[in-house]
Amino acid sequence: MKFVTKDVADFASEQKEQLRKGIAALSAEAQLKSQLAADQRDAADIEQGRALIHGELRCTDCHQFHKKDEDATAPDLTGYGSRKWLINFINNPAHEDFYGKRNDRMPIFGSDQILREEQIGLLADWLRGSWYEPAHAKGER
Repeated sequence: MKFVTKDVADFASEQKEQLRKGIAALSAEAQLKSQLAADQRDAADIEQGRALIHGELRCTDCHQFHKKDEDATAPDLTGYGSRKWLINFINNPAHEDFYGKRNDRMPIFGSDQILREEQIGLLADWLRGSWYEPAHAKGER
């Protein structure tokens, strides 16, 4: 959060453009069907953003991103927002790929059968905007 409130607030226009590309790259990690056309259209920016995440944006100073980093202290951004990433996060945000021992408030829904695997999958789908729609809701009768 300090990065956003202190550093980003003082970014020059070139740095803001780099951040936009980094955000596009991170957003593309989710592989959302609703975003596929935009991801294809912005493929060059996304590729540049991935390099910026490892470089000038300094995201990998704290986060792991497509490269194993035993010293990462913040959640792994590889696949961020993807169905797999969300299912794993909902199952156990205290896992070392996420908050680890620093998890002080996110409940672990996968332990003690608080939520079943199927329920966690449905929750991940809902968060990604790809929840189940009955046939009548799609205009079919």
